[in-house]
Amino acid sequence: MSCDLRPASLADTEAVYGLICELKKKAYDRNTFAAGFAANLNNPQQRYQLAEVSGEVVGLIGIQIMFPLNLNCWIGEIQELVVLPQMRGLNVGKRLLAWAEDEARKNGASLMELSSGKVRTDAHRFYQREGYEQSHFRFKKTL
Repeated sequence: MSCDLRPASLADTEAVYGLICELKKKAYDRNTFAAGFAANLNNPQQRYQLAEVSGEVVGLIGIQIMFPLNLNCWIGEIQELVVLPQMRGLNVGKRLLAWAEDEARKNGASLMELSSGKVRTDAHRFYQREGYEQSHFRFKKTL
């Protein structure tokens, strides 16, 4: 199986929407999603890479390059990483993660960071295999 990586574009909105719904196991308002995705594509600190197999989009990674003052360094934050269930175990996620780490390094980052939902134990094992360590808790509040 050949997996090709390429940057996401506005033309990929529907495919990206489907992947995010798969990741979160829920549907979002399509218009709100499309507007947010378009805005993110115009943000120079935001990057999206897609994985394709036989011309079909099967995976996505989204990263943001930023400089948190409390870390005093540039970091790459993985905001989304999703691979269609039927493509898991075929190194698609590993390739997307390697791309993100390389992209972050090219932009001066010395650290990668991500959050993963508590119930996503398969994802946790994947990240640990790839050298990531749990370092803190993340809290959120609806506004």
